[in-house]
Amino acid sequence: MSTDDLPQSGIGPLLVPDDDPNRPMHIEWQTYDRRVLKRWNDLLESNPEELEIQEFLELNPAMIPGGSGDIGPGGHHGSEMGAVFRKPRLSGAGREFEPDFMWVTRSTALITPILIEIEKPSKRWFKQDGTPTQDFTHAHDQLNDWRAWFSRDQNSAIFRDRFLFFDDYSNRRLEPQFVLIYGRKSEFEVGGRHTDPDSLRRKRDSQRLPDETFMTFDSLRPRHDVSSSITITMTAQGPKPFAVSPTFCTGSSVGPYAVKLGPLDEALDRAEMMSADRREYLADRWMSWRAVEEARMGRSRFESTGRE
Repeated sequence: MSTDDLPQSGIGPLLVPDDDPNRPMHIEWQTYDRRVLKRWNDLLESNPEELEIQEFLELNPAMIPGGSGDIGPGGHHGSEMGAVFRKPRLSGAGREFEPDFMWVTRSTALITPILIEIEKPSKRWFKQDGTPTQDFTHAHDQLNDWRAWFSRDQNSAIFRDRFLFFDDYSNRRLEPQFVLIYGRKSEFEVGGRHTDPDSLRRKRDSQRLPDETFMTFDSLRPRHDVSSSITITMTAQGPKPFAVSPTFCTGSSVGPYAVKLGPLDEALDRAEMMSADRREYLADRWMSWRAVEEARMGRSRFESTGRE
């Protein structure tokens, strides 16, 4: 849509959120919540490989923990662009690493990268004799590798340059958090693999450092506060949308993100539980808000922040 097609105000193009009750609507949250959890539980029961889990979560980013202050000391301002990175590359001084997912959340005083490691769900935390499995030890050590990467001052500067896109928060202190999603809750249930599962749960939790979170795959749930999240890929040309949540909405707040990320068409093509009309509608509204943002240069007020 050209800015010439938009209503005009004295300060530039004006676009207001669409409140037409007949517009193509997103799937209702309660319906999505029920359907995605059924599919998630069915997937877990099928003994999936790690790649299957990765692909499922990429298409359902509201299932990925960490995007809204639920992990770590900060993040209550949400993530930049409502976006979670898939396979972001941490390169700089020392070795390179590639977490499975990463949110970058914000609060008044902090930038909190949330780095997430997933493994094949069937992997065990402990051997039959109660000692940690090699798989768990290896997975946990990856969190140590990421922590060591951030401990280098030059890497923190590289991270800011590569993964922070707006000036409002760029100088705030970095305090990363590290998440391991591993195993099934059944390992710590009475009647399962171990004779004293409560003791092993306490042993597992005692190995968790203050900046770490351990979760089982069974604990993942979609979070409504990230219902409009986007999965993005960091490319040599910058961040690009990969997929959107099935409950994704637009509105006046997406203008700066649309400028930064570019067209949403390919990400919408991957969206699940979304009609063709809804995809087309969102693609058009996304680019319309982008046109408004480009014309206003981010300096003018929006009339509303309604969701479409």
